[in-house]
Amino acid sequence: MTYQSLLRWSSNKSALAQPCCFLFIGAFDIICSEAKYRTVSTLKFLQIHVPKAVLTGQNVELMCTYELEGAQLYSIRWYRNMIEFYRYVPKESPATKVFPVAEIKVDVARSDQNRVVLTEVDRTLTGEYQCEVSADAPLFHTDIKASEMVVVEPPLIGPNITSDRMTYVGGDHIEANCSSPPSLPAANITWYVNEQMVPSFTANHVTNFTNGYASSLSTLELETAVLSPLPMLMIRCEASIFDVWKSASHAVVLRERNANPVSALGRSLTGGATETCIPCILVLVLQSFLQFLLQNYTETSIR
Repeated sequence: MTYQSLLRWSSNKSALAQPCCFLFIGAFDIICSEAKYRTVSTLKFLQIHVPKAVLTGQNVELMCTYELEGAQLYSIRWYRNMIEFYRYVPKESPATKVFPVAEIKVDVARSDQNRVVLTEVDRTLTGEYQCEVSADAPLFHTDIKASEMVVVEPPLIGPNITSDRMTYVGGDHIEANCSSPPSLPAANITWYVNEQMVPSFTANHVTNFTNGYASSLSTLELETAVLSPLPMLMIRCEASIFDVWKSASHAVVLRERNANPVSALGRSLTGGATETCIPCILVLVLQSFLQFLLQNYTETSIR
């Protein structure tokens, strides 16, 4: 190999090595750039705020909060049961876009990158709502959260209460029924006796109808006792659906015929009937003694 050919080969070898060097340096820059964006521009702390229940006909505000930590927002997307109905892209004009989904009405003027407002919701909008947030380039980090919402269709009227008797004596068994008309979903029933809530009473019977509505029926059983400071019993019931609807029945007042009391939930306050005679005898003895003293005092004064 001559000097000229050796020089030419050495020059070609350097030319071949140069692209490899540039390729290595470029890959190193990309790795460093990606590491930089991972540590600085990141989507974090995504949270969705959807009411658990809402009355039909009301407006609903759905919230989505997040932190971008240096990244720019690319888009916000809202779905109901995985069907997109609202999108917010700040780089587009207009930034908001509403998709035609049955029964969903969006108040665009009150909706933005953090909230979407639905107007006049109805029972068909019960379901799962998802909020999807995407950060901008280069990573396009995306996260999604979901939450359930129930649209409540309350009964047309409040609950009704009935009792198998209006008076009682010691030892009687009393049965009261409370019914709540059809609603969506079925109402929960709570009992009150003399304005005290009956604890742990959840025996509600639900009747489902083909249109999706359901009615509730609850039965309360009481057993009369022997001793009570009040010769009467006031019973009422209350129907509720989540924390968005509540209605109380009228009160049923049962009166004791022999001034004997009542205890709820089958718990008697005293033992046998013979114990009631002891206070009566004491009262009679005391009354006779006072009359005797009064008579002696009168005779002494006359003399």
